[in-house]
Amino acid sequence: MNNLNFWLESFDKLRVERNPFKAHIIANSLNEHEQNQYAVLQAAFVSANGAINQDQERLYGFWLAAINNNLSLSNVITQAQAVDLDALRDGINLLEEKGLIEHFLVDTFVFIRLAGSLTDNLKTILGEWCQLLSLNEAQLNEVIALTNHILDVEGPKVVKLTPTMELLLTNKIWQEFYGKPLTTEILRNPINGGFWSVENTLSIEHDINLTNTILIFKNTAAINQTNSKLTLNNVMLINPVFDLYNVAMSFEQVVAVGEFDKEQKITSFTSNSTPEFSVRNSKFELKNARCFKFKDEESEGLFETTIFKNCGNEYLNGGVANYKQGIKFNGCEFLDCTANVGGAVYSYYFIKDSFVGCTIVNCISNVLWSNDYSCGLYTQKCDYKFIVNCIIDSDISIYYIGDCDGGDGYPDNRLIMHSKIVGYLTYHDCKNGDWLATLDDISVELSGADDRSSKNYQSDDIADWSND
Repeated sequence: MNNLNFWLESFDKLRVERNPFKAHIIANSLNEHEQNQYAVLQAAFVSANGAINQDQERLYGFWLAAINNNLSLSNVITQAQAVDLDALRDGINLLEEKGLIEHFLVDTFVFIRLAGSLTDNLKTILGEWCQLLSLNEAQLNEVIALTNHILDVEGPKVVKLTPTMELLLTNKIWQEFYGKPLTTEILRNPINGGFWSVENTLSIEHDINLTNTILIFKNTAAINQTNSKLTLNNVMLINPVFDLYNVAMSFEQVVAVGEFDKEQKITSFTSNSTPEFSVRNSKFELKNARCFKFKDEESEGLFETTIFKNCGNEYLNGGVANYKQGIKFNGCEFLDCTANVGGAVYSYYFIKDSFVGCTIVNCISNVLWSNDYSCGLYTQKCDYKFIVNCIIDSDISIYYIGDCDGGDGYPDNRLIMHSKIVGYLTYHDCKNGDWLATLDDISVELSGADDRSSKNYQSDDIADWSND
């Protein structure tokens, strides 16, 4: 009991049991044989820099457990020492096939740099490795940047939202090391750079300004902000939850990703009494969460050149957005979004030019109208020309179509202009009856429709709008 190694080894085992690392990305994406290949190849690189020291050995205890509890360090090291050309070839093929090259380098660099600097021999090996795998300097720099944050060798600095960095952050194993806890005091000043984590729900009554920053929300923690402004520029949000009251929003180059428990019915951005908002050049992929809910009577604002993919919750109305009126989408893409009703958008009133230059593909509702028409867009009512220059590969549902047609003497007063409509426009009631010309002539041609009203379908099943 007086042996120091005994105590350290015992504590490490208890930590693995009580506070393990987050699961490594390969824990669920590779089978047990492939996991062993990955670990052996990683250990071979680490060993090339020198013998495994005590600190590295202790870290392996956590790292291997985050992959598979059946992995044994002694077995991995023994196999690593016997790596030959065939094993190297098979390992490279595995990393390329599964898209794990950058993840592998992060794992390797963390262990190597934990023991100090890289030897000249290993630098030569890694140089050849990067050339062999066509890994460019920018990708390597992103790997090194994340490793710096994991090992805390430098303070917070600018983080670029490159595709490589997005890829690296999908592996959560190192997350607790590079995310600095965020507090209300830290948020009082603009933040430029670094990885930050929201560990507990924060209540803020002042402006928030984040630039070149990655913000990680843990355990459904949220930011509750009031009477101020939220400005995000070149920011990545992981599992974001914001509850905003009287907060102006300005988003530029924001990437928001996450996967939530659908039973919790999460909305990532809930806004009440929104004075103004703008979201530009951004991307949202929030699985099992609705992106935006605006509780106002009218929220005027614009989503521009923004991509929404795999967003929405099957229990909530509006996979991307739920609002009453006043919001527009310009040059946006909605891909594979889902909701209870309105896979992409659920609104009381689609005003003129609500959707301009947008693409909506495979956005569906959990609730099906008669004939199994499932809507990507839902509205209680709409203005003429609410869809312009769009491609809509989803059904559109309108509860009531008013006097928007204008007759044959007004060809520019159609609901849908210069757009391709693959699905149907279903409605509950229509002032002008079945003859309503919903498509202009260009839309008829683009959609392969028989005439200007052939995409219409009346359904008594369509329900009134509900401000849930």
